Amino acid sequence: MAQFLKCPDHVLVSNIVYSHVYAYILPELRPFLINLETNHLPKFVENNGEEMIQKMLDKSNNKLRMYGSAKEIAGNIKIFRNFTESFRFFDDQKYPFNASPVIYTSLNGEKYIYKPDIFTIIQNIALHTINHQKFIFFHSMLAKILKSKIVLANGPVEFVKFDEKMFDEIEKEMREVDAKSHQQAIAQRDYLAMSLSTNNYPAIASKFRELNPTLWEDAVANSYLKHLQLLSNRRIETQKEPIFIALTNTCKMNCIEEIMAKRAPLFTSTPESSPITFIRTPILRSKHRAVPIRAHFPGQFVIPAVDCFFEFWRNAILGVKLFQKYQCSDWEKYAQFFQEIEEYFDIEKKQQYFLQYDILESVVGNSLQQYEVSQIKDIRNAKKDGFTVQNLKNELKYLGLTGTFPDIQNYAEGVYEEIDKVKKERYLRTCDLFDAVESCQLICLLNRIPNYQKFLHNQKGCKRVFGYKCAHCEKEEEVKNTSDIQDSMKNLKIESSNESGSNQYSQPALSAQKDCEKCSESSEILVKTQNELKISRDQLKEMQQKMTDTEKELSDLKKEHEKIVESEAKKTEELAEVMEELNNEKEKNQEKEEEILKASKENEELQKTILKLTAENEANESTIQKLLDRISNLSSNNQKTNRIDEKTIEESTQTTSVTSKNAPLVIDCLICSSQIKAGQEVIRCPLCKRRFHSNCAFKWRKDHTQCPACNGDLPGI
Repeated sequence: MAQFLKCPDHVLVSNIVYSHVYAYILPELRPFLINLETNHLPKFVENNGEEMIQKMLDKSNNKLRMYGSAKEIAGNIKIFRNFTESFRFFDDQKYPFNASPVIYTSLNGEKYIYKPDIFTIIQNIALHTINHQKFIFFHSMLAKILKSKIVLANGPVEFVKFDEKMFDEIEKEMREVDAKSHQQAIAQRDYLAMSLSTNNYPAIASKFRELNPTLWEDAVANSYLKHLQLLSNRRIETQKEPIFIALTNTCKMNCIEEIMAKRAPLFTSTPESSPITFIRTPILRSKHRAVPIRAHFPGQFVIPAVDCFFEFWRNAILGVKLFQKYQCSDWEKYAQFFQEIEEYFDIEKKQQYFLQYDILESVVGNSLQQYEVSQIKDIRNAKKDGFTVQNLKNELKYLGLTGTFPDIQNYAEGVYEEIDKVKKERYLRTCDLFDAVESCQLICLLNRIPNYQKFLHNQKGCKRVFGYKCAHCEKEEEVKNTSDIQDSMKNLKIESSNESGSNQYSQPALSAQKDCEKCSESSEILVKTQNELKISRDQLKEMQQKMTDTEKELSDLKKEHEKIVESEAKKTEELAEVMEELNNEKEKNQEKEEEILKASKENEELQKTILKLTAENEANESTIQKLLDRISNLSSNNQKTNRIDEKTIEESTQTTSVTSKNAPLVIDCLICSSQIKAGQEVIRCPLCKRRFHSNCAFKWRKDHTQCPACNGDLPGI
């Protein structure tokens, strides 16, 4: 039986995950939520829709950071959606129940179950026992049958005694559904096959409507008819399979309805015949939302008034960003708005009471619209290694909250300390920063509005604000401590009186004088006891004072320690920055040293090159000087000789003739650039041995004193 009190893992559908997230987040953030499944067919999801929620986070433009990771959101929503008739709350008429049934206990210790939860148990038994291959089509048909019957049985909240044996009987009957539905389907198959062979699709739709009018209402039957007509171009065998599956599932639904019809009182509203029984109803909460509770009338849901208070202010602070939007230190500007909110809460009521869950959604600062709107900033992301108290103070200032609440930074330390104790991971995250900013604003709000303080105290909600010190709680604690001390003192007095009385009446009768002495002695004892009591009282006061002083000293030491830690952390950060700068400087210096070393090497190479060039230059200068000297000598010789006799040339120059034997293949005269042919007379330079036409040489010698080939001095000069 226990397995039927928990919904199977494969009943959560993608479309419903979106509805759950949409309802869970703040109203002001819902426009940023992107429905990823609107253009896709519904499908079953795993891990409470964690993967789909992660996609929503990725597409939300960082607007859902306050809710933590996808895994955390999925876990919180699993708590949030788990209440009776949640399908009404989330407007889910198509898909399976995904809230587990709850077994309630009355004040007499008897077990009860809420009537609509019986439908969920029927669903769970059917999904466990009937063959359906996890088709979403089967789930949808089952959900429609069951939810339509809940709607028909609309009425006030009703409970029935939980009878485990009855559900065991239902389970046995459910195990026979496959066989019964198969027989019913066989009886109709021939008719459907014949209608299909003649393309008589209206007859098929009509037959389904006839088999189960609830399941195949006119709109559904007509839609199915259009679907069949679209398949008309396919082979008959291809069309048969989906039609026969629909037929089999319809027959299974008929069998389930027959099982329920046998126990009609369980599934219908009969409030007039039910006695009134007080039942303990659990109040559940996820991190950001209270789990709705079904009110007396269908479709109405309530939450505790204190949760209504917190959810309203969470939306005002983090959604609307009220105190960032209308920044003003003049608290009177908010008076009308706060008065509007107070009207919804019973300040003096100490018993827990409930309000409609969405009663305050439309009351968010309408009276403040007359004031100028300030620039709104988003809460920044926390660092990877978390955030500190100083970071929190800086964030409050960055958000502009110090303009509305000049004292808000004073509460950062206490808020930080409590949030740090309950953090889910090693370091504080961005979602924790959202909680801290919210708590700081709530504390400022409560300190300014005494009625809010009183309401929160009376509804036992003051401990839910991180870092908040409730004055009413402290006063009650002080009164309690004083009362305990007074009771202790009374007990001491009574004991002392009893001792003196017992001493007085336990003595034997004596003479009057002795009685007086005894009375005197008793009086002395009484006085002594009173003095001791007085001393004890003084000692107690002294001890209390010492304890108070010690606590104060401890508190001061703790604050000093935190300041020291914060200062050390700040110094560490500064030191880290200095070290980083030094490292950067060191790296720069190393780069400079490398550049200097490189420049030094280049300089050495340059010096070597300069030395080499200097040596070459000196050699060139020496050569040039020699050439200049030679030119000078040549110039002086030229002045002495103007002409050379042709005969001198003949005498001093060897004249030969070119023959075919001693001539090279091709010899050109350098003076006339013509080829020297065999048999022609030539003159050779005694220096370079170059040949010239003799006629050309004589003509050349008239105007030149040097060989045209080697520039050497010609003989006779």
